[in-house]
Amino acid sequence: MTFPHALLRAGFPFAKTLGMRRSTYFPADLAVGEDRVYVVVRMELGNPYLRVVSQDDDDLGALAQKGLVWPAGILLSPEGQLFVSDEGTHEIVVLDAESGDEVRRFGERGSAPGQLDRPSLMSWDADGNILVAEGRNHRIQRLTPDGESLATYGEFGDGPGQFNMPWGVATDAEGAIYVGDWRNDRVQKLSPDGEPLLTVGSSGSGEGQLNRPAGVAVDAHGDIYVADRDNNRVLLFDKTGRYVERFLGDATLGKMGLAYIMANPKVLRLREMIPLEEQKRLRRPTSVRVVGDRLYIADTGRMRVQVYEKQAIPLTESEIMTTPGAPTLTTV
Repeated sequence: MTFPHALLRAGFPFAKTLGMRRSTYFPADLAVGEDRVYVVVRMELGNPYLRVVSQDDDDLGALAQKGLVWPAGILLSPEGQLFVSDEGTHEIVVLDAESGDEVRRFGERGSAPGQLDRPSLMSWDADGNILVAEGRNHRIQRLTPDGESLATYGEFGDGPGQFNMPWGVATDAEGAIYVGDWRNDRVQKLSPDGEPLLTVGSSGSGEGQLNRPAGVAVDAHGDIYVADRDNNRVLLFDKTGRYVERFLGDATLGKMGLAYIMANPKVLRLREMIPLEEQKRLRRPTSVRVVGDRLYIADTGRMRVQVYEKQAIPLTESEIMTTPGAPTLTTV
């Protein structure tokens, strides 16, 4: 599959809010199913678990309330199993997506192939294998669903193909690997064999800059989404690494939030008294996931998920003029 030559970007409006404080505490990552979203919940005082929320923002209950220490990433397999990376045990735990029962777990702390050290976010590759970011091993590891190591990419450093506590990882339709290089404040694109291809971003808070990038995702157009955690935003870059736009947060009250607030006169009064601008903004987003035209953001500090919907039309080379020397929209 090849990416479109160009895009007509019509818009990227906010779609909905999922979850709320009393349900999706500090969401670290999420996996999107057909009619539900599985959310990794990391409470400040321990007792982590998974929360299940419908696409209509119904609370469908908790899964895996025991057996997880410090879960970070989650994937949903076509067979209906959840793969959860646990930074506390240095393992990947496999659960039944319906019951939450543990199926198996693999990994142990170490730096040898098949071992893990602080595994965080994960991604599927085209063959159904797992790519996992290992913060303390400063690498990306490719594993089978049974935990057999197929390859490792990267080492500690700040050069091309090197990482400093990578957090997020994603793959695109061509098999390339994208890494949220946390302490280097950048995203690196690697070939399927791990060769450096592109670096996106630099340290800072300006346009296209990053401050502790965490989760990363790539859509069918090749657009790159980065959870710019400490800048409280998500950035969008095109397939060449060109900065396109930012998402600051536009949350409305979802079904759960409305039900809770309507039942609490004190909360109703407090909400009536405060400025609302800040309440809809992102706070320390940790993960981004793309499913179809929808962008799901784990709005960690606000304890919810914000969802946006992309509106774009792929263009062929014959439909758009060649790139001018001094691009501007003033004559459009």
